[in-house]
Amino acid sequence: MVHKLYFSIPIFNEEDNLEQCITSLYDEAKSLNQDVETFLCLNGCTDNSKKIALILQKKYPRLNIKILHSKKGKLKAQDEIIKNIRSKTGYIIFLDSDIEVKNGCIKKLISELDKHKEIIIVGALPIAKVYAGSNLWKKLLSQVLNIRSKHPLLEKSSYDVREYHPYAFSDPQQVNITPDQELQSKIFFHGRMFVMRSKEVWAKPSKCSGVVGDDTFLSDNTLYRYGKGSIRTRYDAIVYYEPFTSLLAHYNVYKRIYYDLKNLERSYPNFKDIRKLSKLKTNKDYLCKQNKKTRILFYTYDMIRKIERFLFRVSIEKNPSKIWDCKAG
Repeated sequence: MVHKLYFSIPIFNEEDNLEQCITSLYDEAKSLNQDVETFLCLNGCTDNSKKIALILQKKYPRLNIKILHSKKGKLKAQDEIIKNIRSKTGYIIFLDSDIEVKNGCIKKLISELDKHKEIIIVGALPIAKVYAGSNLWKKLLSQVLNIRSKHPLLEKSSYDVREYHPYAFSDPQQVNITPDQELQSKIFFHGRMFVMRSKEVWAKPSKCSGVVGDDTFLSDNTLYRYGKGSIRTRYDAIVYYEPFTSLLAHYNVYKRIYYDLKNLERSYPNFKDIRKLSKLKTNKDYLCKQNKKTRILFYTYDMIRKIERFLFRVSIEKNPSKIWDCKAG
């Protein structure tokens, strides 16, 4: 079945990355035999993002780009896009504006929804780009802070989540993960890029203004509404993103996530079991098989995360909406 595709891209001060993102999206769209509509939602931009968006709108008519505006916040931008999608059918592809889509990624995600009607959301695998600058400190930080993205199997679910991965053996993925590894993998998707079956699936936090998370809430809500097996990650559908090269930026990003989760747990007790099963731990078997450099990088990263979590607990500022201003670079 041929579905119309809706690309949903929130934009906040991405003048350095937006053109690369849209160009990679255009290259993908050329190979798809489907109608597409692309929504770029500017939310509080103070740079040249709007100017670049207007240029790209003319440059890539195949993408059928619509430019929207919302108040600052990724979730507000996503919600504005959903309101502007008139049809109740059609796959909605959410992607961050700083990513680059690898060839074939979107086709693989769409194929997953076409094959398995029980899957409601399918996520891509985000991998950090290699730091291309000459600053040795940033190069080192890039290797440490992005080690998990280079080795997604370094972590596995803390609990038995086999029932959440019903296709691991019946329709095994052929690249980057084995069926046994998928049975132990995370049950949620990553927010950098994912495909939703239709706008009817969309949900946003409403009970508590403190909950500002997007993909975390949507993951929990989808599993709660549609059941086990409604989410799958395709480990061969890859998108690249700008790497962390700053301890402060990494701290701010994960501080927001930390308090998102705290607010989510407090405000949505129905998600309690799902939240528990979403917890991850180090995959020691996988780690032991890696070379010495990878192990050192991971242990260094693990130490940084322990320090960050301690600082989160003693932090004075606990409002995620006031934290989420720092870029990853």
